Amino acid sequence: MIQSESKKGAWVDELPVVLWCLRTTPSHATGETPFNMVYGLEAVLPAEAGLPTYINWGSKYKHLMARTYNQRMSNKQFKVGYLVLRLYSITHPKDRDKMSPKWEGPYRISRMIGPGTYKLERMNGDRIPRTWHASNLVK
Repeated sequence: MIQSESKKGAWVDELPVVLWCLRTTPSHATGETPFNMVYGLEAVLPAEAGLPTYINWGSKYKHLMARTYNQRMSNKQFKVGYLVLRLYSITHPKDRDKMSPKWEGPYRISRMIGPGTYKLERMNGDRIPRTWHASNLVK
């Protein structure tokens, strides 16, 4: 008998596994498993029966999450000359609280750098020094 002082009372969690082992181990006297004697068939593990495993559930859940994310993500594209607002918390990271504004602007799209990245300018024509991603902009 093995005893563990650190896991007293944890035997209840292990009971189903121990019972499964006892029920599926052949007896020396009969040569049969108790499970076979009671039910007349061999015990089948869930993995052997083709039931979905946690790994299969995980991959299905991952695909579901990716599909949901992709459906919710809008592919924002702006044209040169559009008026946009930019995310306030990007330019003022220390002023982020519930009462601070979410967007600031308006700004004009002056140039498209790449897919989803833009150069902005103020309404008076002053250029903003950095590029902005479409996820930080809104019409």
